[in-house]
Amino acid sequence: MRIIFFSPHHSPRLDYVLKVIFEHINPHPYEWLYDENAYLRSSGAKINYSKAPIDPTEVWINPETLLFETNLALQPVQVKWVDGCPWLYFGEKKPGQLPADVFASSFYLLSRYEEYLPFTPDRHGRFTAANSLAQREGFLQLALVQRWVQALFQALQAQHSEFQWQPLAYHFAPTYDVDMPWLFCYRPWWKQLGGALRDLFFGKTQRLQDRWKAWKNPHSDPFYTFAQLMDWHKKYNLNPRFFFLMGDASTYDTNPSHQLPAQQALIRELAALYPIGIHPSYLSNAAPTRILLEKERLEKITGLPTEHSRQHFLKLRFPETYRHLIAAGIQADYSMGYADDTGFRAGTGVPFPWYDLEREECTALMIHPFVAMDVTLQQYLGMNAAEALARIKDLQREISSLGGPFCLLWHNSSFYPEDGWEGWKEMYEEVLRFCGK
Repeated sequence: MRIIFFSPHHSPRLDYVLKVIFEHINPHPYEWLYDENAYLRSSGAKINYSKAPIDPTEVWINPETLLFETNLALQPVQVKWVDGCPWLYFGEKKPGQLPADVFASSFYLLSRYEEYLPFTPDRHGRFTAANSLAQREGFLQLALVQRWVQALFQALQAQHSEFQWQPLAYHFAPTYDVDMPWLFCYRPWWKQLGGALRDLFFGKTQRLQDRWKAWKNPHSDPFYTFAQLMDWHKKYNLNPRFFFLMGDASTYDTNPSHQLPAQQALIRELAALYPIGIHPSYLSNAAPTRILLEKERLEKITGLPTEHSRQHFLKLRFPETYRHLIAAGIQADYSMGYADDTGFRAGTGVPFPWYDLEREECTALMIHPFVAMDVTLQQYLGMNAAEALARIKDLQREISSLGGPFCLLWHNSSFYPEDGWEGWKEMYEEVLRFCGK
């Protein structure tokens, strides 16, 4: 049964949120009618998005003004929990058959409206989870947009018993940022010597032994975990995605040179098995022309077009970052998540097109949210392996009940006990087993 959507007023924001909900989050045929008489004559599962109810068989949603505005302004958002689910209110509660306006609320989270407004950035210039409405109000760990969409579809089914729908199928989507393929190998001799002397001075005998093994055989380097990762992916039938840094050396870009033969061989080996993307460097945020340069370097190595990316250090600013990626030919980005907390930055784990809020237009750039990063769990949240596993399982259950991909961000380097990752290797295999089932 087709969904019939009625609103007498058009806006690009409303058009966008309908597209995301009915084409991406919960795909279902729909038709938008502007004429009230045509709406009354139509047959289908009806949604009335206007100021007053019209048809006794419809789901009536009283619209907020947000989707019909054309400016950016601080919104008077309030959060109220109804039957265990938080809902957003832009002023006083309005009558309607759902607790709040699911379309305006979804747009507010999906567009990242609050990130266009003034905020206090962290030392890397990022909008943090601590800045967000979701963390302040306690719903960051919930795929809230998907929950609202589920409530909408359930309301439609309550009105029309013959209305059939189902959420997207769940699947696990592990991803990796390869910042440093090796910890000890392929570095200038003076850096290697200095590191060895430091380890000797501080009595880090295990690191000294690991250095020696790595110098003799680079595949035994503690960060060179790719054979193990490939074994796990094969064992649990997973298709991960890898992102490589191709930038020039800087304070926060510590990757090997893109010209290093060993790194090129590694990239080609992985590209023959899995999708590969670019990891735009920290420096590229200040000089966006570097994105295209780094992308071309990766394409030269793989012989394949590079269309996917994830920002190094998750440096994401609206709208500049996404405009720069589009200009460089990137079609999909995987940066939509926080460094300082887990959860759903945009209220969903489902990929969706980016809306440029300043230009009021839906772009072709697809946003692929991730819900947790290894460094977030271990460093920002101070969790041990068992605590991190419990958090990931909670997040996975949230997505598995709602549908769509469950995307994690991991690093090849996050298994070395001498760097504080004791027990994380065993934990991560359990993550792959649990999330991939």
